[in-house]
Amino acid sequence: MNLTKENIKLKLLQPLPGKASHIKMATRARLEELARLNGNSHDAKKSAVLILLFHEDEKLKVILIRRSFYVGVHAGQIAFPGGRFEEEDVDVRNTALREIQEEIGITRDKIEVLGRLSDIYVPPSNFLISVFVGYMDHKPAFKPDEREVAEIIEVDMDDFLPENVIQEKEFLVPSNNYSVKAPYYKVKNADIWGASAMVMTELLDLLKTN
Repeated sequence: MNLTKENIKLKLLQPLPGKASHIKMATRARLEELARLNGNSHDAKKSAVLILLFHEDEKLKVILIRRSFYVGVHAGQIAFPGGRFEEEDVDVRNTALREIQEEIGITRDKIEVLGRLSDIYVPPSNFLISVFVGYMDHKPAFKPDEREVAEIIEVDMDDFLPENVIQEKEFLVPSNNYSVKAPYYKVKNADIWGASAMVMTELLDLLKTN
């Protein structure tokens, strides 16, 4: 993707596709849940994630993590850095910035927040996740929290563009020891599904607009 920081910032000011993007990567169970809730997440717990983009060798890349197996309902899953809102955060933007520092060691002064995407509700954890998009003009120096993060994954945004990048298969959910059939992005170093794929789709839909 031949996009500058300024391009991305402008695109994030456009009307967000939200649910129209999310449903493209939703499982059948998630589609039923979205229809039932109709935007009402009831007593959901607030949380936030940060989609961190950076340029390296003129290529736009994004950072994801593979969560350690200790972390509960989302153990072992690929995700964006983030976590639960704490009262001292004051707002969810600060939650996203605090969590990325705690999880992979990037301090907030190194990140420019370009905007945000639509919130997304995740039924298994009862989280309403606020999604922010941040940017750095170079590859970050990572200091992962090994208790929470099993792996840091860098993906070239161009890897999401091929026509056959979206596939479908069964995924094991380690926390509940069951499997679910889901669409996913098959990129070079990760199979991205679930809420992470849903919010990534919204970002991609925005970035591909004229």
